[in-house]
Amino acid sequence: MWARLFASRFYPWLLRAPRQSDLVRRAADPWTGNADRANAIFQGRYRFAHSEVQVFNKAPWLVEPPSTEWAAEAAAFGWLRDFRADGGQAAAKGARELVRSWLDGCGEWQPLAWRPDIIGRRMLAWCSHADFLLRGADPAFRFAFLTSLARQGKHLSVAWPMAPAGAGTLAALAGLATVHACMGWQGRTARALPGLLEAELRAQVLGDGCHVSRNPSDHLEVLRTLLWLRAALAAAESPVPLALVSAIEHMGPMLGFFRHGDGALALFHGSSEEDRDLVTETLAALPGKPRPRSTASHGHYERMSAGPSLALIDTGAPPPDPFAARAHAGSLAMEFSIGRERLIVNVGHREGQWRDASRATASHSTLTLADSNSSQVRPEGLGQRPRQVTTSRQEDDGALWLDAKHDGYLDKFGLFHRRRAYMSADGTTLRGEDIVEGPGVSVPKPDFALRFHLHPDVRASLTADGALLRLPGGSGWRFRAAGGELALDESVYLGRAGEIRRAEQIVLTGRVDAGGSTIKWAFARIEV
Repeated sequence: MWARLFASRFYPWLLRAPRQSDLVRRAADPWTGNADRANAIFQGRYRFAHSEVQVFNKAPWLVEPPSTEWAAEAAAFGWLRDFRADGGQAAAKGARELVRSWLDGCGEWQPLAWRPDIIGRRMLAWCSHADFLLRGADPAFRFAFLTSLARQGKHLSVAWPMAPAGAGTLAALAGLATVHACMGWQGRTARALPGLLEAELRAQVLGDGCHVSRNPSDHLEVLRTLLWLRAALAAAESPVPLALVSAIEHMGPMLGFFRHGDGALALFHGSSEEDRDLVTETLAALPGKPRPRSTASHGHYERMSAGPSLALIDTGAPPPDPFAARAHAGSLAMEFSIGRERLIVNVGHREGQWRDASRATASHSTLTLADSNSSQVRPEGLGQRPRQVTTSRQEDDGALWLDAKHDGYLDKFGLFHRRRAYMSADGTTLRGEDIVEGPGVSVPKPDFALRFHLHPDVRASLTADGALLRLPGGSGWRFRAAGGELALDESVYLGRAGEIRRAEQIVLTGRVDAGGSTIKWAFARIEV
């Protein structure tokens, strides 16, 4: 119904707004641009969403996009900061020509280019770089730009609730708040915006600052949007809502929580490593120097850190709907890094033909029963999933113990999966037990498979009692296990967006005994 209205011939008439010769106030973009990227766009090399399309004398919205994500990033105009970083008149003229092309080709409603979250990001970018675009611009461009800004803002006032749940809704509200501040608009929507933003932040930012999706990439995206909104409102001399300030303060430490020693992010619930420079820039924009927590009591993750070693473990149920669109069936999944090098990983996430496989329990460093998922993987999210995940943590003289259990296999097999882990005070040992226990209603008893996916840079070889693992920096680790048959199998790594890398995985297999099964394992650093 809404799409028919937006596409109708009379809808543009509803978006008419009083003519403005300039913005009342200017916003600001807190993020650093890259003049080299602007130069690449000048040359017709459009790299968005980790894919590059090379064309000549054509704007990106006039070519066949390689993905929806590519087209969305192009239409969001965040790359204007790259043209501004160049700073020259040629860069300003080139940016204006691209904006003019978008106005000519996409100035009326379209399903993707006018999607509320994309408009929200575009409003942030256009308002933040309006002075750069309008300085020296001809009157026709100035009129077309300001008219379109007003029309898109009016449309967003109606359409923002239709944005994709999560980061998309906050992007739509951020753009709406920014265009209202810069246009100097008053009225019912302007008065309602602080309350709308506060309600959405309350729904999406958990008590410990973790984003409700439990996805580190979403967490980064939302935090960057909020920091941009704060900078935009401050530059426009518009009140910055207290709820916005509080959300930023809470989310900052959780971004550090999800960061491995290489500076990039952990792989849980659809995240990718992300650009480490982007992560560093985001952390630098936070007030103070927030230290990562050891426990995410609301987001339900545990961080075990000692010496150079870091283990991150998912100790919670998957995120709730509607924030589970990309969620994974990875209960009690673990990642383990030493310094700047990753040893144990989850496979990561990729759309398309890899989507269901990457979301499966088997694509995580955890245990599976009967080659089934601990949560039901569906195209739109997750179906049946663990209802209860319990966790306890102890620390003594630097050593760490963790004990967690989930009931994702209870209905199907009458069994619980329990994971116990210990990290020594110097970080040279990580050992644990994966236990299958419970009343057991399944006959015959299911097979189990305990997987530890290795980062593709790790070199592994089997030994008589386990495996030897060598990190690219030269350090060595010995893996030993009991309670299952050990093998070294093929795997893939999707942790860097746009890449598919071959990798290996350690797999321990067996059949659950009548009284349950315990698989013991240990990683210990060795001299090589």
